[in-house]
Amino acid sequence: MFYSHEAKNEFIYYLKESLGFNYNDIYLNSERFLTEQEENLIKDFKKKKEEGMPLDYILNSSKFYENDFYIDDRVLIPRPETEILVEYVNNHFSSTLKLLDVGTGSGCIGISIALKNLSATVYGSDNSIGALEVASINKRNLNADNFLLIHANWLSCFGNKSFDLIVSNPPYIDENDEHLNDLKHEPYSALVAKDHGLGDIKKIVSQSTSILREGGVLMIEHGHDQESEVKNIFSASNFSNILCLKDLSSIPRITIGTLKI
Repeated sequence: MFYSHEAKNEFIYYLKESLGFNYNDIYLNSERFLTEQEENLIKDFKKKKEEGMPLDYILNSSKFYENDFYIDDRVLIPRPETEILVEYVNNHFSSTLKLLDVGTGSGCIGISIALKNLSATVYGSDNSIGALEVASINKRNLNADNFLLIHANWLSCFGNKSFDLIVSNPPYIDENDEHLNDLKHEPYSALVAKDHGLGDIKKIVSQSTSILREGGVLMIEHGHDQESEVKNIFSASNFSNILCLKDLSSIPRITIGTLKI
């Protein structure tokens, strides 16, 4: 089972995080006896890894930005590239803004912004009750009092001119993408969109024009090969000053646009 360097590191990390093992337990104390509970937990870990389950789901924990978030298979595992969106918001916008995180999932984006901007009002919306339950756990664990959760199908329930900024990491993978099998443990509905992965992005951009204030900003994460299409969608919906942020691998990742006044 544990032949690869990555697998060994994951197992050691699991021993430390879930079983409380220290350096001596792992490397020096070869005669240490395992309790029945520890043996069962290790067996469970091996079984889940053989099934291809990501370590974050096994631990029910994922590191994102500056915090550890509770996660399970009702939400996506937060990706490091999404931190670029959070960092940009925290560095470029007023700390008193009113913001909406559309399709909030675990709440990692909205909560990470809320905790850095305590005078802001940050809403997280999702159509999945399960996702909202996970986000609620993270809101409580991280004391994100200015992060508010709403059950909504994209932007359908919000009033006109409600927000200064809308952010989203929506489903954007094409239904026929060959890499989907590698993501089988994550919720399909949070990954895949129709219209070559652009269907939900189109809905968000279109609906955002009525609930953004004049001069408001929209930020959407998307696939590495969707920059041109997403920019065209923004442009066709009355957005200007459109630009794309690249991730640490110089891959186009997040498109930003300002609603024309």
